[in-house]
Amino acid sequence: MTADGSRSFVAECFWPGVQESDLHDLDERADAKAKEATSNGNAVSYLGSVLMRDDEVVLCRFQGATEAVTQAALAAEIPFTRILETAQSPWAHANAN
Repeated sequence: MTADGSRSFVAECFWPGVQESDLHDLDERADAKAKEATSNGNAVSYLGSVLMRDDEVVLCRFQGATEAVTQAALAAEIPFTRILETAQSPWAHANAN
């Protein structure tokens, strides 16, 4: 959890036939809906997507409260099957120096 109380999540999507052009449209919608939610008092950020081509899986990354993330993903019409809380390895930043 971050200092401001928000958490990180991925919306997991099994998406047969997904192309990179689909992600461009998806990213724009998700970013717009996250900004809209934030302007309405529900702080959420869209952090982008990750495509795993061989598995036809897309992970859409968010930061915020659970309900705000879920609502932004639904509003953006992300074809997710579930939303999972994530954590980043603490040693990743230590090795960057």
